[in-house]
Amino acid sequence: MIDVFLVHDDVERCAAIRSAVKSNPDLNLVSETQTGREGLFAAATMLTGHPRMLIVRLNLGDMTGFDFINQVRQKAPDIYIIPALEGSEGGQVWQNLLQLELRDVLVGPIPMNEIAKILAAASPRSQERYDHNRAPTNLKGEAFVVSVISARGGTGKSVIATNIAAAMAKLSDSVTLLDFSLNPGDFAVMLDDVPRNNIMDAVQQGGALDAEYLNNTLAPHPRLRFRYLASPNQDFDATPFDYNVGAAIMDATRSLSQYIVVDTGLAMAGATIAAADASDIIFLVTSRDVARLLSAKNMIKFLKNDRQVTNQKLKVLVNEAEIGAEISENEIESLLEHPVAAYLPCNAGPITFSINSGAPIVIAEPHHPVSVVLNKLAELSFYRWQDKPPESASVTKTTKRGLLGAKPSQKVSLK
Repeated sequence: MIDVFLVHDDVERCAAIRSAVKSNPDLNLVSETQTGREGLFAAATMLTGHPRMLIVRLNLGDMTGFDFINQVRQKAPDIYIIPALEGSEGGQVWQNLLQLELRDVLVGPIPMNEIAKILAAASPRSQERYDHNRAPTNLKGEAFVVSVISARGGTGKSVIATNIAAAMAKLSDSVTLLDFSLNPGDFAVMLDDVPRNNIMDAVQQGGALDAEYLNNTLAPHPRLRFRYLASPNQDFDATPFDYNVGAAIMDATRSLSQYIVVDTGLAMAGATIAAADASDIIFLVTSRDVARLLSAKNMIKFLKNDRQVTNQKLKVLVNEAEIGAEISENEIESLLEHPVAAYLPCNAGPITFSINSGAPIVIAEPHHPVSVVLNKLAELSFYRWQDKPPESASVTKTTKRGLLGAKPSQKVSLK
């Protein structure tokens, strides 16, 4: 499926283009705007995961079509662009189109069936552009498991887990998101999707769960390019979801996916401990208030002493980092007796909007400060937090407000 968005202000031509898109089962019109400014916002917020096609009128009212195209190319090089011309343009316009390698063009008020032919011819080139601009799909090796844990509720754990999964899915086509939080309906809201199956379908199999059954139960997200298993949308009895069942789900998922992200629930619940035991990286989320920091400290001790979790495996994230700023970063690490891997800034408005709209903020606003942190965490996880990650995940030295790399002296700049 190719997602199409249209930037055009001529009513009749928009109607013809809309009909042409609708006539092609491989195309899906997801956005229609009339100005360049609105179009740029649509391009920035349209979810990734499918090839994307942009049809834009060159004669825009608020900016030139070429300025618009250049801005889109810089921010989203995977989008395949089809200019819509008036039919009276001179040679310089066509020369510019050739220089930009814009091969498919709509010229003048042509009928719907002719537009449909042009879009059909452009579809494979749209797929090719998408594939060419994607990051490498997978690194070879065993499945890599990331669990997101908190000692107390209200730290933003589920939002972090879903966004990390969405960000990793931009780098790999083999990502699975598991909901061990046991909170009804959370994922349906955050992911704007209500799958047929849920985590309790797997839980009911108990120790007999196998990879084949789980493979048929996992729901592919229609837009975000990962598979997931959410909690039911209604209240349910989670009693059977114990450590052994959690471990069985983790084992089965390992054979189905290269990358697994787990959103966990109560800190000492059996399923949470099973996820932690199976994880290669644990993100322990806390906020800056003393009560949650003390709970996080106790959780760190438990993971290290009872579950033999190493310092390298445990990454502490401080969410809403500006709240309670009277506690310094040095004081936080001294209290926790563990380094902090990342500070996530407090941006309640955009985060709440992303939740309510079902669009993870790393997709909807990739340049937002919160997205920058979460995208970097996902990138480092994609490269498995190697001591010497590839160049695109390289680290730079800094002293404030960053991500800790593989070595304590290295941090990734968030600016």
